[in-house]
Amino acid sequence: MNEKGNRIMKDFFNIRRTQLEQMDKLTRLRAPAKKKEIPANVFTACPKCGKSFTHQVWDENLYVCPECNKHLRLGVKARLNLIMDADYEFIDEPAEFRNPIDFPGYEEKWYKAYDNTDADEAIMFVKGNISQQSCIVGVMDTNFLMGSLGSIVGERIIKALDLATRERLPVIIFTASGGARMQEAIISLMQMRYVSDAVGKFQRAGGLYITVMTDPTTGGVTASYASLGNIILTEPGTLIAFAGPRVIRDTIKQELPEGFQTAEHLEKRGFIDRIIERKDMKKSLTELLKLHNSKQIKVEFSDADLEKTMCLKVDTKSSEQELDGLTAFGRVKKARDPDRISPKQVLEFLCSDIFELRGDRLYGDDRTICGGLATLGGLPITYIYTQKGDDLESRIKLNFGMPHPEGYRKARRLMQEAEIFGRPILTIIDTPGAYPGIGSENRGMGEALAQNLRFMSALKTPTIALITGEAGSGGAIALACTDKLFMLENAVYTILSPEGFATILWKDVSKVEEASANMRLTAQDMHDLKVCDQIFPDDLTGLREAIANTFNRLIEEKAN
Repeated sequence: MNEKGNRIMKDFFNIRRTQLEQMDKLTRLRAPAKKKEIPANVFTACPKCGKSFTHQVWDENLYVCPECNKHLRLGVKARLNLIMDADYEFIDEPAEFRNPIDFPGYEEKWYKAYDNTDADEAIMFVKGNISQQSCIVGVMDTNFLMGSLGSIVGERIIKALDLATRERLPVIIFTASGGARMQEAIISLMQMRYVSDAVGKFQRAGGLYITVMTDPTTGGVTASYASLGNIILTEPGTLIAFAGPRVIRDTIKQELPEGFQTAEHLEKRGFIDRIIERKDMKKSLTELLKLHNSKQIKVEFSDADLEKTMCLKVDTKSSEQELDGLTAFGRVKKARDPDRISPKQVLEFLCSDIFELRGDRLYGDDRTICGGLATLGGLPITYIYTQKGDDLESRIKLNFGMPHPEGYRKARRLMQEAEIFGRPILTIIDTPGAYPGIGSENRGMGEALAQNLRFMSALKTPTIALITGEAGSGGAIALACTDKLFMLENAVYTILSPEGFATILWKDVSKVEEASANMRLTAQDMHDLKVCDQIFPDDLTGLREAIANTFNRLIEEKAN
C-alpha cells in the first residue's frame, strides 16, 4: 500500500475511534436497568411429560398439556365455567362439618380443605343450562379431601336426584375421587348403597343420568354412582379403578401392565361409552341432551330429503333384465360383494346427528356391531348396525362381519336404553353370522343370542330391521327380531351359508348353487314367505319415505 493509502486508512481509524469514545460516554450517562423480578410460579410443569408452560398457555389450552395431552385436574368453578352457560345457580345447602364416628383430627383436615379450595365439600351441584339445554350438574373436586365420598356428598347427590325427578331434568355428574372417606368409615361405605339406590329410582322414573369420569375416579365412587350412568363419558388418560394401583401392588405384590386402569383400557373392556377431549365435552353433552330432550314425536322429512334416492354409486352395469335373471347364488355373490353398500353408509344416508355409544358393560366393545343415538327426520332414534370393514386389514380385525357375544350384549344394552326413553330402534344388518370361535363360546354366544331374541320380542318401542347384504343364521335374527323387516333387492337371509347347507345335507360343497336355490334365501323369497315386509332397490329409492311412514304408523299404533 502506498503512502496516500496509508494516510486514508489512518484517518478512517481515527474517525471510528472518536465515534466509539462518544458512544461510550453516552452509554455511561444512562441509568442502569432495574433488575426485573420473575415470579417463581410463572411456569407450571406437566406432571406426565415434565414440560413447563406459562399459566396463560395452560389457561388457553383448558389445562390440557400441549405436549402430551395430559388432562390436568380442575376445581369446581373451573369445570363449571367450561361446561355451563353463564346463568347457573348453586343448589346445595351450605356444608356444615360433621364427624359421625368422632374420628380424631378429622375436623382440622375438613376445615383446611374448606378454607383452601373454592368448594365447601367434595361435590357441588348447580342447576342451569348447557347450550340452552336445562339440566342439573354435579362436580367433584379432588382438592377437597381427595374428592372422597362422605355423608354430606351422599346427601347432596340424593337431594339433587330428587329435585331432578320432580322437575324432570337430566343429571350429569363429573366424578373425581379417591373413593370412600376413611374418616367416616362405615358411614362412608353406606353412602355407596344410599346413592346407588337413589340413582336407580331416578332412572326408573325416566330420568337421564350421565356420568363423566375424570382423573382419578376410584374406589367406592367407581363402585357406585360413577358406573351407573345411562351414558358414561370420560376424558383421555383418566385413572379409573375400584382398587387403585397402589392398593393392588401392596395387596397382591403384582406390577401392573402399561395402560392398565386408564380410560382407554376401560373403553376397550366395554365399560365406557366414549372418551371425549376436554375441548369437545360441552359440544358432546349438548348433543346428548338435545337427543334426549327433543319434543318431536314423529319422523318428519322434507320434500327435498325424500327426493334423495341414492346415497352412493351402485352397480349401474347390470341391467334390470340381468338382475331379474340372477340365480339365487348370483344374489348371494352380490350380497357378499366387498364393494357393496355398507350398513354404515345406509345409516348416514338416512340419519343425522349420529352419536356412537360403545361397550357391553361386561367384557368388551365389539366393533363389528356399532350403535348409538341419531335423528331420523328430526326424531331421535337408537341405531344398531353391523360392519365388515372396508379393506383387508379392517375385515380381518372385524372377523369379516361376524360379531362376538359382547357385540350382541352391547346391542341389547342400547336397546334397553331406547325402551326406557321411548326411542324407536333401527337395525341395519350385513353379517354372515355370529363368530364361531372358542372365545365366543366361552363367553356364552348362545346365551347372548337367546337373550336378544327374548328381549327384542317384548319391546314396546317401534322397531325396524333392514338387511342390506348377508343375514346369516342366529347372528342375524338376533338383531332382526323387529316389528317390520325390510331388505334390499340383492340381500339374502339364510339359516346358514349355502356352502354349509350343501355340506350338511349332501356332504358336497360343490352343490352350493343347488343349495342356494333350494334354501329360498333371496329378498323376493323372503317377501313371498312373509318374512320380509318390503323390498327396495340397492340405490335406496323409496327407503327413506318407507321407513318414515312405517315408524310413524308404529308410533301411533303403539301409543293407543
